Amino acid sequence: MINILADLREQLEPVRDQGRRPTCLSFAASAAHRSAHRHPTELSPEWLYYHATRRDGLRPDQGSTIEATRAVILNEGQPDEVFWPYQGRNAPPQPYQPPDQLPIVVRCSSGQRNSKAERWRAEIDAGSAVVITVFISPAFFQPPQFVGPEALMVEDLIPIDPAMVHAVVLAGHGDLKGAKYFLVRNSWGQGWGWAGYAWITETYLTRRFAGAFVIQHGACDDVQSHDTRTYPGLRVG
Repeated sequence: MINILADLREQLEPVRDQGRRPTCLSFAASAAHRSAHRHPTELSPEWLYYHATRRDGLRPDQGSTIEATRAVILNEGQPDEVFWPYQGRNAPPQPYQPPDQLPIVVRCSSGQRNSKAERWRAEIDAGSAVVITVFISPAFFQPPQFVGPEALMVEDLIPIDPAMVHAVVLAGHGDLKGAKYFLVRNSWGQGWGWAGYAWITETYLTRRFAGAFVIQHGACDDVQSHDTRTYPGLRVG
């Protein structure tokens, strides 16, 4: 059995499905943002994605960046999902624009993180989910193994493909047979892993790390020293 040392699943909303659109970063950040506020309802990833792509001058099919996503959460904030529900899992509507009304929003500052897994564990232990971007491999698309009720993603040593960057949430940590693991929350629906979660080794995540940040209600912008392997302006999705 996995020795679970921290588990934030109960404070996170049910896993959603982004579909075929490159909106994974907005889904991951929305779940973490809601958790940071202990907000009673889902926040709108569509709003977050729309404003993040506009900040970077990107088309709706090009993904979004950590820098723009963090800026939107701090400045424009996020309304509830009901204000602008997710506009389809295959492609955004045309024209692509939010409702005309001004919404009530929640805002948070955030702190960028590097690839030090000990810092991720400390954030999770303090109750903060970590939004992380990684260069995923085909292992993400394979059926998991199960250790008791927990889904376990099998690690592989396939070379990094820079086009395969994806955002997820770190929602727990533990160990198994001497190896350290993180509980990853995906946005590919509840059929991925077990109810949308799977345990992934620390070595997989640190080796494939692209960037990370934490949203903390009422926190200052606690920017850490940049890791040499972070990728400023990297489009995620």
